[in-house]
Amino acid sequence: MEQKKSISKRRLGVVITFISLFSIVSIFEYGRIEHLLEQNIILQITGIISLIVFIVSLTLTFIKTGLWKFTHKSLNTLDEREIILTSKSLRYAYAIFTVFTLFLLLSLSILGKPLSIVSVVSLIVFTHLLPASVIAWTERKFENK
Repeated sequence: MEQKKSISKRRLGVVITFISLFSIVSIFEYGRIEHLLEQNIILQITGIISLIVFIVSLTLTFIKTGLWKFTHKSLNTLDEREIILTSKSLRYAYAIFTVFTLFLLLSLSILGKPLSIVSVVSLIVFTHLLPASVIAWTERKFENK
């Protein structure tokens, strides 16, 4: 029962982290396009709240559980099972990232919109979070040594 609770908590943390990351980018892009970032206090507060939620969920879901450290370890320090797990998570993560990024870039190109620095930074963060997210989502029991 505890194991099921643990994977559910990790999955919820992954969802909250990605929703808050998406909301940060969405709020910024909306404010930038509509020229509301400097004027609209509600938009600013919502962006700050999204950033706080992102930082808290990132810390609880990825850093405190050891997922971030695990997916950023040198391959020389991993045993065979960990190498297989990391390899699988990287394959899935980069497939997801490729499809998502191509869709985003194609959409922006069709709409004639530029890619902002906030979007670029969020894609970099997204890239770093995806392998750990795959592990958090699929592994029943995760223990980082």
